[in-house]
Amino acid sequence: MKYALFLGCAIPIKYPGFEAATRLVCQRLGIELVDLPFSCCPPPTSMKLVHYDSWLALAARNLCLAEEAGLDVMTLCSGCVNTLKEANRTLKQSESKKRRVNKILEEHNHRFKGTIDVTHILDVLYQDTIVERLIKETVRDLPMRIGCHYGCHYFRPPGIMYPGELSDAESYVPVQMDHLLSIIGMEPMEYSRKFLCCGSPLGANADQDAGYAITQTKLQYMRDRDIEALSVICPSCFEQFDMGQIVLGRKTKEKYKIPTFFLTQLLGLAMGLSAKEVGVDVHRIKARKLLDGIGIG
Repeated sequence: MKYALFLGCAIPIKYPGFEAATRLVCQRLGIELVDLPFSCCPPPTSMKLVHYDSWLALAARNLCLAEEAGLDVMTLCSGCVNTLKEANRTLKQSESKKRRVNKILEEHNHRFKGTIDVTHILDVLYQDTIVERLIKETVRDLPMRIGCHYGCHYFRPPGIMYPGELSDAESYVPVQMDHLLSIIGMEPMEYSRKFLCCGSPLGANADQDAGYAITQTKLQYMRDRDIEALSVICPSCFEQFDMGQIVLGRKTKEKYKIPTFFLTQLLGLAMGLSAKEVGVDVHRIKARKLLDGIGIG
């Protein structure tokens, strides 16, 4: 199993622990990762709203690199997978848009053909053969009450992100992360507003206070359910909860201490990797007490 690894902008610069954990976990699970000279995805907000064709052309250039290598793309970010999936689908379905984009790409010696697919690390890990391998590689359980936050862009709009899995009601509710974490001994908890946005896009593009108000609402509902930790699959969501708890503590004087993890960090811990190896030791909301309580120093 082999994929072109799309790290995106934020992870290499701000969260190298996510990358380290992912590479180590994928190695254990028999997933080969190939590095290509990708650029920004670009994000599904901002540029897309200003000049769609430029956004589409930049995304297409990344897709072309994977096509030329003969590899499907695997991302670690909900925003990246959203952009690249939409661009891939749009260009495959619209000949006029494909011609327009290819005219731009000609200057850079690329041509979009539509020969590869785009997926997220969560969907790769959820394949039957990988789940079987994960069960074998798990050497210690992580018994804690965990909340899962999927984020907005991972599965919305479902008609683009998961068109083959829509119900009769034309909706899609993801469950993959909950199921994977239950395999490593965690207790995934349902909580109100589970599928509500983390607040990051609103805070970054319009109103920071309103963005953090959304974050606070989600944290309150998690606390109501005695959730001990949070798992995410997007660096922007991680920052909103990790740094957001610090910001909210300063703004409201109310302390939230729910450690936030990227999914592969938790899987790495279950496989016997140390907190340092997966980058947990540099998080702002420290998990030392929680990890010590389950026997992980």
